[in-house]
Amino acid sequence: MPLTARKIETTKPVDKVITLSDGSGLELRITPNGKRGWRFRYVRPDGSRRRNMISLGVYPTITLARARELALDIRRQLADGIDPGEHRKAEREQQENPHAHTLRVIAEEWHAGKAQQWKASSRRTQGSWAALERHVFPFVGDKGLDDITPMDWLELLRRLEQQGKHEQKRKVHFFCRDIYRLAVVTGRAKNNPLNDLGVALVRGKSKNMAHLDADELPELVRAIEVYTGNELVKHGLKLLLLTAVRPGELRLAEWKEFDFDRAVWTIPADRMKMGRQHRVPLPRQAMDTLRQMQPISGHYPHLFPSRNDASKIMSNMTFSMALKRMGFEGRHVPHGTRHTVATGLKEAGYPGEWIEMQLSHKLPGIQGVYTHAEHMAVEQRPAMMQFWADKLYPQTTEL
Repeated sequence: MPLTARKIETTKPVDKVITLSDGSGLELRITPNGKRGWRFRYVRPDGSRRRNMISLGVYPTITLARARELALDIRRQLADGIDPGEHRKAEREQQENPHAHTLRVIAEEWHAGKAQQWKASSRRTQGSWAALERHVFPFVGDKGLDDITPMDWLELLRRLEQQGKHEQKRKVHFFCRDIYRLAVVTGRAKNNPLNDLGVALVRGKSKNMAHLDADELPELVRAIEVYTGNELVKHGLKLLLLTAVRPGELRLAEWKEFDFDRAVWTIPADRMKMGRQHRVPLPRQAMDTLRQMQPISGHYPHLFPSRNDASKIMSNMTFSMALKRMGFEGRHVPHGTRHTVATGLKEAGYPGEWIEMQLSHKLPGIQGVYTHAEHMAVEQRPAMMQFWADKLYPQTTEL
């Protein structure tokens, strides 16, 4: 039964705590010394099902009617996924430290969590923070989240839009919207002003990386063969054509990852975009290339050590600069090689599932189920990539 003022007044203290319930979490506790205090019990909205209790003040300073109003506010917070205890703690911190809820502070907490999820050393983790430092913090980093208006965000994102940086705009929008989600759930922001900004922004057209068509490949193969620059760069560009891996995956490759007996390169999960180990079949031409590289860098951990400091990795711009020197600026970039290889294999009639697995793309279907298509891709990819290598380098033979 709901509480009444009469019930509260006529209940006298005894030698133990008395609890009078008003229902739905609200209760009044009467201690042996006669003190009457309002409490609200609830289940944390974080999915843990843990119970918690929050104080709402003492009776009669907080009347029954007022206690019910406070309880209603708490139920609304819970419905929005806000933990009232954490929300109260955050408000107290804000009063004690006005800078505790700035965008930069919350972003640091958000990024620390993402670093564990994405791997601290991954390009995605580092890139997200670099984007915030470059495009967000200089303008709104030191403002409280509730002090940044939707118009502030719109101006910030339109600035990137006007510069033609549509991909950066998309990423910044995503990162900052996620930061606000963390702040709202933990009671440090009232709402998320980035949720509905998309309607006021121009949708950038997606562009494939610059790449050559299949009939232009002989030109690229010849250019790589006669390249007179860094020998390792020459071999790296050739391996991109023979494996279709991402340039970053190749640049960071270590000799210990290569099984020369089975002609397989196993890239560890923490270096893969999809976060799972990737096995790359190596055709004869790729094995020949690796053997040519061994006298140059085989005594180092990595295939592509920096020319100036062998303890470091070759710059991520090295392959791109080599292609520019070869005359392919604006026509072909290292990452575009994957598109060229995929197109060539499709034109040769190979199934899309085999090609997608070679590119380390997630195959459609039920996650966690090893499909027949995946099984066939594992079995047939070595032959597929040998076909491709023979098409590019028909005269190459096994050493």
